[in-house]
Amino acid sequence: MFDYDVIVVGCGPAGLMAMRELASRGVKALGIDMKTRLDRNFRSASGFFVTDQEFNGENIHLETVGDKMLVHYEKCGFTIEYPGLMEPVYHSAMYSNSTVPYTITTTKKPILHFFNATTWLSGRHQAAVESGAKFLIRTLVTKVKEIPGGVEVTCRQNGKKWKLTCRKLIAADGLQSRITRELGFNRTRGSMGIGPTIEYEFVGVECPLPRGDIYAFGEQMIGQRGQIFMVPSWRGKDAYRVETAAQLPAIRNYQIIEHFTKQSPLAHWFKNAKVVEKSGAVVELMPPIKVPRTQNILIIGDAPSFAEVLYQGATMCGYMAGVAAEKELKGQNGYDDWVQWWNSTFEWNINPQRMGDYTKRFLFGRLLGSKTMDMLFELAAKYPLVAL
Repeated sequence: MFDYDVIVVGCGPAGLMAMRELASRGVKALGIDMKTRLDRNFRSASGFFVTDQEFNGENIHLETVGDKMLVHYEKCGFTIEYPGLMEPVYHSAMYSNSTVPYTITTTKKPILHFFNATTWLSGRHQAAVESGAKFLIRTLVTKVKEIPGGVEVTCRQNGKKWKLTCRKLIAADGLQSRITRELGFNRTRGSMGIGPTIEYEFVGVECPLPRGDIYAFGEQMIGQRGQIFMVPSWRGKDAYRVETAAQLPAIRNYQIIEHFTKQSPLAHWFKNAKVVEKSGAVVELMPPIKVPRTQNILIIGDAPSFAEVLYQGATMCGYMAGVAAEKELKGQNGYDDWVQWWNSTFEWNINPQRMGDYTKRFLFGRLLGSKTMDMLFELAAKYPLVAL
């Protein structure tokens, strides 16, 4: 006799979506997470959606309904409600070391839509709870083990350990997945790079550019090697999230933000700004796990991925995993279906070259050098890109 039909380990966007789908289908499931709250984002997270075009095998369409949005996943075939409005962005800018900007503008379709990660999580959590989902928070899963007919899960909370059993398990415990390590999946993957990131959210930013994402690099701009990303925040028209990308040690990220906001040629944008929130994360790039499953365990979302699948990708991973787990409980090959979908959907699974393409945005400035990049930006600035 098992305690649960399905246990979901990790209740971020993927895990919450899996729990909602399982609960809505009448499956006895439990979500376990070490966080104190599941309806709030605690880590640096990419707060954008790519819409109305194929991205990682899916086409997402947004529909505004009053003060909310319906998010339609057209290929996966489901719709969820975002309890707020996403901000369309039509402008993007890059700054070279000598502060030469290169701008991109679209006139019809937004480049991206920005959203609030906490609002997204609170919506998914509420939908799961309303469907009858049960959660165990402040709890760390230290070990998972296949047993006849199911999985044994070792939990720890406040120094106390105990075990639970389930027929199927979904692991959605992120890029630093303990379960992929525990099961031995990482032994042959090999690290392709690791780095921390921190993010400050500011209000009172006096940015003269149209609302959009901003990218900057170069010693004059950030003080050392690395990058700065600025994206609009939901808090207001003068609010931005500023995120770093740098190598170890982690203090470099703090130094980059301090330099950019206090010493760079653009520091005057922040003279009256205030920090209202800070977050961080550690990102490690590894080749994706092509078959992220055992007999009774399915690994989803960031955990088997080359890099972050982003909120939009994690959510569809969770939905498809909920469908797959229910099939497994009925004696069907749901996990095999999920693996086939995984390998035919995300771009780095289809074409390994996309892993190299992903890292180019972090390396091109370093490889070409500041002088070369300044020259290229000065030439490009004469012909700003305007797309329909």
